[in-house]
Amino acid sequence: TDETELDEAVSVANQSDVILVCLGEQKTWSGENASRSTIALPSIQEKLVASLKKTGKPIILVLSNGRPLELVRIEPMVNAILEIWQPGVAGGSPMAGILSGRVNPSGKLSITFPLTTGQIPTYYDMRQSSRPTSGRYQDITTEPLYWFGHGLSYTTFSYDAAKLSATKISKSQKLTVEVTVTNTGKVKGKETVLWYISDPACSISRPMKELKFFEKKEISVGEKTVFSFEIDPMRDLSFTDADGKRILEEGDYYIHVNNQKLKIELVK
Repeated sequence: TDETELDEAVSVANQSDVILVCLGEQKTWSGENASRSTIALPSIQEKLVASLKKTGKPIILVLSNGRPLELVRIEPMVNAILEIWQPGVAGGSPMAGILSGRVNPSGKLSITFPLTTGQIPTYYDMRQSSRPTSGRYQDITTEPLYWFGHGLSYTTFSYDAAKLSATKISKSQKLTVEVTVTNTGKVKGKETVLWYISDPACSISRPMKELKFFEKKEISVGEKTVFSFEIDPMRDLSFTDADGKRILEEGDYYIHVNNQKLKIELVK
């Protein structure tokens, strides 16, 4: 709540080409027995960003926190966000590497960032709602701010159409799905391909999708790299029932990669 140095911060920012602002939580604000009634940043931090925005300078926001935060008001005011979580005493070196461009970031979020505190709980493997098209809220979108698996790089990647070794298999067979990824940017970078499975018609309610495999590879500029996932039906398509037994049911399943969705059929 202390605003005594707010004017000084804006004055310094006016003399800069780019503004680097570090915000977040105190280390005691998260962890065991450290719940908060809101995951928004303190109002003074939001006011600081709003004041810096008036300078017209590009703003890079560095976040240090132990949980996802409500960034719905701050995110539109900044040009980039670097999430460093609680990196410890050695966190400055990798942060400097990313900010200077010496290191090309390649991390993906391990947790979903909700749009607002009231959107909690929200996570990628939620079960299907009985009203999937109308949403769960009257005043905000159902979509979170950032999904699990979101993460940017200083380069860009394009995905070719994924290919299946088969579209119909028995319970004892395996199949392979692969996708070719191209580095379409100007620097070498690492890409993580996330493979999900969904089972929309099952004897129980299953998550809308489940992460089953991921792989990270470094790709040079203009290079094409193939990522593949071998699907073992019992391992990747089954579920555990109330008695702890693994159940594998026949029917249609879907494989999700990037924004693609491929249908496969499991038979006897």
